[in-house]
Amino acid sequence: MKSVACCTSTTYYSTLRGPILAAGLLLSIIALPVQALANAAFSTSDVGPQYADSADGSKATDPTIRAFDARQHEIRLDGRLDDEAWTLADAGRGFSQWDPDRGAPAAEQTVFKVAYDEGAIYFAVACYESDPSNIRAKLSRRDKFTSSDILAIYLDPYLDRTTGYAFKVNPLGVQQDQYLYNNGDADVDWDAVWQAETSRDEKGWYAEIRIPFSAIRYRSAPEMTWGLNVWRYLQGRGQDTAWKTWSRDLGGFVNRFATVSGIRGVRAPRQLEFLPYVLQRETDPAIDGGAPSDKIDGFQNIGLDMKYGVTSDLTLNATVQPDFGQVEADPATLNLSPFETFYEEKRPFFIEGSRFFEMPNFNLFYSRRVGTGDENTRIRYAAKMTGKIVGGVSLAALAASTDLTGSGQAHNIFKNGDRLSRYFVARLGKEFSEGRNRVNVMQTAVVNTADRETWGDRASREAYTTGADFELNTKTRAWNVRGSFVGSVINSEPLLSDPSVSHAPVYGTGGELTLSRNAGSQRGNIGVRWESDKLQINDMGYLSSPDEIVAYFWTQRRLNQDGKSKHFANGNINYNLNRSWIYAGRKAIDPNTNQVAWEYGPGHPQYTGMNINGWMQYRNYRETWYGIAYNQEGHHRYETRGGPLMSEPATLSAWVGASSDTRKTFVANMELNYSVDTAKSHTDHGTASVRWNQSSAINHELELGFINRVDDTQYLQTVDLAKYPGGKGIGGYSYLFGRIHQQTADLTLRSNILFSRNQSLEIYAQPFITVGDYHEVRELSVPDSYKFIHYDGPMVVDSNQDPPTTTTNVRDFDFSFASVNTNVVYRWEYRPGSTFFLVWTQSRSGYDERSFLPNGSADFRNNVSTRKLFRNEPENRILAKISYWLPI
Repeated sequence: MKSVACCTSTTYYSTLRGPILAAGLLLSIIALPVQALANAAFSTSDVGPQYADSADGSKATDPTIRAFDARQHEIRLDGRLDDEAWTLADAGRGFSQWDPDRGAPAAEQTVFKVAYDEGAIYFAVACYESDPSNIRAKLSRRDKFTSSDILAIYLDPYLDRTTGYAFKVNPLGVQQDQYLYNNGDADVDWDAVWQAETSRDEKGWYAEIRIPFSAIRYRSAPEMTWGLNVWRYLQGRGQDTAWKTWSRDLGGFVNRFATVSGIRGVRAPRQLEFLPYVLQRETDPAIDGGAPSDKIDGFQNIGLDMKYGVTSDLTLNATVQPDFGQVEADPATLNLSPFETFYEEKRPFFIEGSRFFEMPNFNLFYSRRVGTGDENTRIRYAAKMTGKIVGGVSLAALAASTDLTGSGQAHNIFKNGDRLSRYFVARLGKEFSEGRNRVNVMQTAVVNTADRETWGDRASREAYTTGADFELNTKTRAWNVRGSFVGSVINSEPLLSDPSVSHAPVYGTGGELTLSRNAGSQRGNIGVRWESDKLQINDMGYLSSPDEIVAYFWTQRRLNQDGKSKHFANGNINYNLNRSWIYAGRKAIDPNTNQVAWEYGPGHPQYTGMNINGWMQYRNYRETWYGIAYNQEGHHRYETRGGPLMSEPATLSAWVGASSDTRKTFVANMELNYSVDTAKSHTDHGTASVRWNQSSAINHELELGFINRVDDTQYLQTVDLAKYPGGKGIGGYSYLFGRIHQQTADLTLRSNILFSRNQSLEIYAQPFITVGDYHEVRELSVPDSYKFIHYDGPMVVDSNQDPPTTTTNVRDFDFSFASVNTNVVYRWEYRPGSTFFLVWTQSRSGYDERSFLPNGSADFRNNVSTRKLFRNEPENRILAKISYWLPI
């Protein structure tokens, strides 16, 4: 009988139940012949022109299927495979296991067909299942599958064997899409507007998928052949199956796709898409001291995103007043390290297509640099173009402009602002030998126009980076050579108030070269990397610690390559070895004696480390992972924040983790980490999480983490002995460190309630607490050593006082930081590509030090207590946003 969608309403009316059942029975009887015909068109065993061996994955080494021209046949996208086009189209079948037993026959068969018309390519897939109770179907928000069977269509429209797309759907019609690059890496943030409908009966479940030609990039030709693979995950049976599979000894992914041919007479789309939006946000700000808020801040904004298909393989995206209001909060953290915290990008315009701007080994474009983070920062405009141009050259280019407006003026497009900055990125690439070899060049530029006297050097200077990278593969892609090279130029503005401050250009370089083996049971790589001391890419990119040379070696043994193990399905064991040196030498002159206070030369040893780690997945789909690492005594370049080197004791670390069967209703994970050095500093870190699939439409995740850290050398500050005498000092400065005991606890809760595949309610909450106790202060006494003395004079400068004072009590710097972030997001995709958001956000946080309190020692309570979480006034925000997708 012909099925209906499985996510139907559960509301019944007793007075109509009898007539409804009778009508349903009559419709079922009428639909029986139609459904039988549909099933016959997707046979797993028939022979004939529509069931050629060349399209049978179990018989053909490289299967291929011809797409049916359906321009004279209407395809109704309803999940029922009864359209005339499907009875005429060729069938692909012969699926085999991808995991756990690579190449073995699939437990259940899958049959698919391909068709196309003037505007789109279609797929119809019959996912047979002899025991329907094995079908797992969970509702979830788009792009976030949860414990479900999955059907995936993989396309390589360029047939470049390197890039492509993935379109996935589960039995309830939940969609996920990805952009594929580097022969298998996936950009999960890529989104397109496409349709999928599903149905289900006693023989399995069925899907119809429509992918508009305007949603993908391809090179138009009178007749086109594309790369294709069809993949199906049977969650209840714990099997991955695919139309085409290959030995685990072979590397690659996109390059091994099968093909679909016969796509003829399709004109290149020139679709123009607009996505206007309107946003309203109301904020009840937190008031210091817990006083009630007496003013609600209102904010309105309007904006427009635009997408234009310049050619069939080149797309222009532009935005005016882009919306960054519906943005998740960054996870809470308290950074005590010398390095900048890296945050993931969460703004829609920069997320989509971000992989086009990625350079291997170096992050030249860290999109969160665009905008200062101030709530009045405004991105006036941004545009990017991605795709391919003449000669198969790939192109990615972006331009953006930001400024800083007055309070409440960010929405006014006619209002000029201060601190104007412009950002430019371009990346060009060329592939050869069917995508096996490629070369790319990249250029970034930041032009800041703010006054240096007011805003500082970073806001007023110009910064440029240039990069080039290449990749060479053998014919089977078993061996690979990669290289990347970068250079940076910083042009600072003169400082008029102090002409002695240098503004000469600063030049820096960096690079990496790697030889890899990517096939077989034994894999690995060897490489070298360098970053000069003057390499500066952080005006537009991200680099935490330049000024080093690193040599590394990695090898991996893959387990169960033949898939015949009775105990585990997959696994690997890895060994890593690395050695690093400081790139450039440095020295400092003591201002009192005019003698060299400390120095070291180029190539000074930094670290030597090694580790062994492994991962195993068992036949019952439980997993374990483990590792042990050892770092020999090393030398810190940044621990003194610009001062001399400091030694680091030898460190031993170990970790172990496990997870339960991911197919079950309850899924638990746990990981324990422990590290200790020869100075008795140690860190204990544990995480535990559980996921509960309460029903097909409700799921919850809870994760708990706890860190207990004791460190002999937590940096406190550098004291200028000319201003605050009393210490021994190195070159006129005392480099002070404290013995800290820090404890951190965080809890993350995520709940999802799905009303349908297009309507969801997401609840997120994260309480975070970290406290630190200092017990003694020590001063580095000898450069490039781990030798300290107790500070025997006025100890630490208390900059919290005005003017700053000195204190002999390091306990004054005991701290606590607590925050709670809560988000509730209702999302409704009321039509394809168009969404409505209603968001409530509450955030509260507080940072305290013992020195802040008048009677600090007596009144300060520094323990991991939940009372800290809710003692501060919260900030509440309510946001409503609606967007409308308008294709032309």
